[in-house]
Amino acid sequence: MENQRIRLSKALLKTGLQKLLKEKPLNQISIYELCETSQINRTTFYKYYGSQSDLLAEIESDFLTQLDEDLKRIIAQNPDALFSVLAHLYEQREIFCILVQRIPSQDFAAHLFDIPSIGMIFQNMVHASSYSEEEAKYIRKFVFQGTFAILFDWLNSDTPEPVEHIAAVFGHLRNKLY
Repeated sequence: MENQRIRLSKALLKTGLQKLLKEKPLNQISIYELCETSQINRTTFYKYYGSQSDLLAEIESDFLTQLDEDLKRIIAQNPDALFSVLAHLYEQREIFCILVQRIPSQDFAAHLFDIPSIGMIFQNMVHASSYSEEEAKYIRKFVFQGTFAILFDWLNSDTPEPVEHIAAVFGHLRNKLY
């Protein structure tokens, strides 16, 4: 169990890295610069992380874990909670976009769609009775990748459309595809 000092140090480092990632890629951020931005000693950094990549991986893990917990609550209240899920992602768009831009997008997309709550959302999208298991696998991949591309374009926009608009787009797609 982490004590308050450890949580604070890690939080400062995560905030510092997120700030720097808005300006430049991970491979251009030095430990010195990260520690200076975070106002944390280098020794403290190395106590918890081996590299900037380790810190970014923990930021991603924290984001996905929290997203999964939040989405489970949303889905439990309303199994067809597309609007609520999109509204939640909209609220988290800054960290979502940082992660998409700084982690290879295929890796981040795979991690995103591996979280259980997202699996629950897509579970019944492709009915096995309509397709062979092989066909269903490819259709799910197509839907996952297309959904990811739409989410990124929407959330990364300087002026994202309202949640209602994107929810309608996904609703139309769902009705056309299934």
